[in-house]
Amino acid sequence: MKDKRLFFGCFAKSLLISLLLWGVAMGAMLWVNHQWSWEDIISQRYELPNAITQGTTNFTIPTGSEEEEIQPWERDSLSVMLTMNSCDTLKKYGGQFFVRVYDQEGERLGQSQMLAGQGAVYQPDGTSEIRYLLFDPALTEEGQMAAARILNGYSDHSFWTGEAGDHVGTDKIELTGWEEGEVIYVRTLTLHFGEERVVLADSDAQLFPDREAETFQAVWLECYSALMGRGGPERRLEQYRDMAAQVDAVEADNPRWMLEQSSTVYYGKGNTDLRAYGVHPMAYNYYLPGDYLLAGLEPAALITLGAAVALALFTAWLETRAIRRERAFTRAAAHELKTPLAVLRTHAEALREDIDPAKRGQYLDTVVAESDRMAALVGSLMDLARLERGGRVEREPLDLTALVENGAARLSLLAEEKNIELRTQLAPASMLGDRLRLEEVVDNLADNALRHCTPGGAVTVSLAQKGRRITLTVDNDGAPIPQKHLDRLFEPFYRGDEGRSRADGGTGLGLAIVRAAVEAHGGRCWAVNRTGGVTFTVVLPGLQSKI
Repeated sequence: MKDKRLFFGCFAKSLLISLLLWGVAMGAMLWVNHQWSWEDIISQRYELPNAITQGTTNFTIPTGSEEEEIQPWERDSLSVMLTMNSCDTLKKYGGQFFVRVYDQEGERLGQSQMLAGQGAVYQPDGTSEIRYLLFDPALTEEGQMAAARILNGYSDHSFWTGEAGDHVGTDKIELTGWEEGEVIYVRTLTLHFGEERVVLADSDAQLFPDREAETFQAVWLECYSALMGRGGPERRLEQYRDMAAQVDAVEADNPRWMLEQSSTVYYGKGNTDLRAYGVHPMAYNYYLPGDYLLAGLEPAALITLGAAVALALFTAWLETRAIRRERAFTRAAAHELKTPLAVLRTHAEALREDIDPAKRGQYLDTVVAESDRMAALVGSLMDLARLERGGRVEREPLDLTALVENGAARLSLLAEEKNIELRTQLAPASMLGDRLRLEEVVDNLADNALRHCTPGGAVTVSLAQKGRRITLTVDNDGAPIPQKHLDRLFEPFYRGDEGRSRADGGTGLGLAIVRAAVEAHGGRCWAVNRTGGVTFTVVLPGLQSKI
């Protein structure tokens, strides 16, 4: 329970810092995104209005003459083309665009729709001709949203019969409605995918009461919906209605604006713009959501947020582990010093009493021995602290083979006393290092192996070099080390066998000093179990060998 509280306390602190850093990073990303996107937004919102007023559109705006009036279907075809040209305007920013076009007499020629399209429709003689597809007169708002949801399920909104390449392939494209000139007023539209039928538009509207709806088949068609994009169909439908209502309100306040031939007129709320100059008078409105600056940043925002949380978890884990180790180290150090201090106090108090002079020398010997033990412990702690904080190690050319051989020789008598065979398999190896530190590494590893080797077993010290890689292994016969202890053997004061006495187990600093000294030389060390024993491995950087 205490460990959980410690971890969550560290995590809360780390998470707060990580989220603050993430917020700063996101603020910088938003500012950069604004710099990059604002010029594009301005270009998009003025591109179509400028083209209409200047007469440079990529589509034809119908104009009447004294002999011939503009037909209703021509106005509706313009509405389809306005939809096709405005549907993608500001779309990637979650925005929408609405436009109306008038003639010089103030008659409306067309406006952008919620759903429109074009396609190649089969004719009775077997050929196909381009037709504009108008959906809005027949579809309800629910039908419009349903169509947008279906279209959102496809990566491409161009549908072809047969092989379609990068487009969506279908077996048949079937629609019903009424054909007027180059416009088909669509009532239903069905896409056939084998046995599956996808109904994109479904209505029972009777737009031409004196005519029955006809059935058409298309070679291909493209659909454009203002309700597709960020925010979802419901939100975009509401935005579309608001834009149209704002244009209506401004026009109602200025009923003859299109006849004034003056500069731009702007009234009302929103972004409504009325242009009475140029080739064709026009009114338009656009919408940008408040989060448009996030356009394109959503994946980055989610990924970096996840990374910030993961970093907080990792930092909390590291901090918790460090605190646990620090506490364990403090407890262990106090425990190691507690016994000799108690012995010193007991014998010192006894010396103050009138004791047998024969025992006085014995007590003084004990005091000196325990003092030496504490001095050795403190000295080891200071050595470990110097190494772990990056203390300088000497660098001199060393014959590591001779160094290891001498270390093994120093322990040969101890091995003989314990009935343990001490073997060496030493190949030539040389490096730049600190002689005293490396001798300490060899002595500690060999001493540790002798203390844990079973009587009658063997301890094998091996040394090899390949290129610049030196490998020192110290192997001993004996019981394997439980897996949970292997990774912690090199921690200060750590004892895998809690029942082992200090007389047999040392202070627990030997392997910690080994790791610190090896890492100070740019190496690494680890321990693994083998069948019937344990192997400690040290890898060090050596001088280039000929192997």
